[in-house]
Amino acid sequence: MKTTPLATLLMIPLFGVMPLMAQSTPSNQTPASIPASGHGGHARKDLANLTKAERQQLKATMKQIKNDPQLVASRESVKEAQTKEARIAARQEKQKICHDLLLKADPSIAPILAKIHPGKPAK
Repeated sequence: MKTTPLATLLMIPLFGVMPLMAQSTPSNQTPASIPASGHGGHARKDLANLTKAERQQLKATMKQIKNDPQLVASRESVKEAQTKEARIAARQEKQKICHDLLLKADPSIAPILAKIHPGKPAK
């Protein structure tokens, strides 16, 4: 099938809009029902049960610790992990370090962390 230059020109705007359509919110989800996100666009289902004030407190405390050398080193360990098992272990270690640093920076955040990770005891 041969397309005319005019038909080709008419299809260009259509292809430019298609990626935008794919990024829109699905019809069964409203923006309010989408869980909080904070890790590279990955939805955080564990934050969905926090109040707005709790999420703000957690965000502020995370901001305080984000450049801590221990946390930076643990992020690098995750990036450098070569195997799936090594990545899992590095992520678990990073999560433990982050948890400990959050509690150290703001001990009043313990109930919020307990809501996020119900099985993990607060120190």
